[in-house]
Amino acid sequence: MLDWRQVSVYVQELADYAGERLRAHPPTLRYALSLLHRFSEDLDRLGRLAREAQRFGWRGAFPGGEPLAARFPLPPEQPQALVIAADGSQIYPDRHGTVPYFVLNIGLIEMRAGSGAPPQTRHHLVFWYREEELFTDDGEMRALNDLEAERDIQELEQLAAAMAARAADPFGPPVGLADGLLLPWALARGEPFAGLPLERYRELLGRVLRALETAKGTGGAIAGYVDRPTGHAVLRLLALGPLEELSREKIADYPFGQLRDRTLFAELLEPGERSALFALSWPINERLGQEGHRLLFFYVNVGTPGRPHLARVEIPEWVAQDRGRLDRLHRTIWDQCQILAEAPYPYLLTRAHELARIRSEERARLEQMIQEALLRRGLRPVISAKAQQKEWLR
Repeated sequence: MLDWRQVSVYVQELADYAGERLRAHPPTLRYALSLLHRFSEDLDRLGRLAREAQRFGWRGAFPGGEPLAARFPLPPEQPQALVIAADGSQIYPDRHGTVPYFVLNIGLIEMRAGSGAPPQTRHHLVFWYREEELFTDDGEMRALNDLEAERDIQELEQLAAAMAARAADPFGPPVGLADGLLLPWALARGEPFAGLPLERYRELLGRVLRALETAKGTGGAIAGYVDRPTGHAVLRLLALGPLEELSREKIADYPFGQLRDRTLFAELLEPGERSALFALSWPINERLGQEGHRLLFFYVNVGTPGRPHLARVEIPEWVAQDRGRLDRLHRTIWDQCQILAEAPYPYLLTRAHELARIRSEERARLEQMIQEALLRRGLRPVISAKAQQKEWLR
């Protein structure tokens, strides 16, 4: 339990700190906007600087082929659209539990906007309990980032498969939406790390490429939607603009502090507009590009006049290069966010989350079912002493 006297002191300090940060934003933001417009057309030079800066460990965005300060208006209304969303939830293996297992529940929902028909839903369940599923070759339980990557890729695979099943739908090529990044973070570095063996890494990457290829073949668009993004990749690109030559020290002298990309584009974009395209500087992106799936992103304002709300949308290059796919995605995101406009977020992603979410009472029921099944087979379920004491003190 919390000591509320201590907590209250930190809450006041937090509020003071937040106020100081907001007061520091205006001059920094004005400078960032000036650089955005100043270097808007200087794409080749900025791209060259970004490539050179990578030698010093720089991470940021690359220009995606459009003027940096460009504003793209909301595409015309679509009389009908097919939208599919996926999200996942999991129960991680617990070494203090009766037996180790990993449960992954993926919720899928599709809507034919303009038909008047209710959305269709389904679940995809993954249940791992075998040693070869839960443990590595050296006997260690799979690392958390391994299981999280499995969840993200299962979501991507199920979304791509659902899009493929509806490729010839009369409501048009499907738009597939995933919550968060399109690529699992565990793969972003372009090499195995944090308990992810090389063979496993290659397996996961291969599955990502196959899923993206499946989605591409539908004629539709697939995207990862990040609400309230915290990245500053575009700002890091802009910081290179005034530099005549690069060095580790000059790159480290970053002028924008805690300013975020979303604050920059909230000043630029009107409701419904999207930003220019930018490419990710993740090491894995070069490998993805070799297969035709380099990842790019843009910002979109899904808010209202005077109340901007910025989201970051991640897409493969074959969506970025096809204006029909890109405009269909842009319009679909806006329409989805207007269903519950007071909290602008894609409606189907919220519904997919609710389908996927494993509630605490469901976890308890599953554990009870497992214990009863073990008892019927003459096996005595035993939890750890630590877990037992926690149960007593609840």
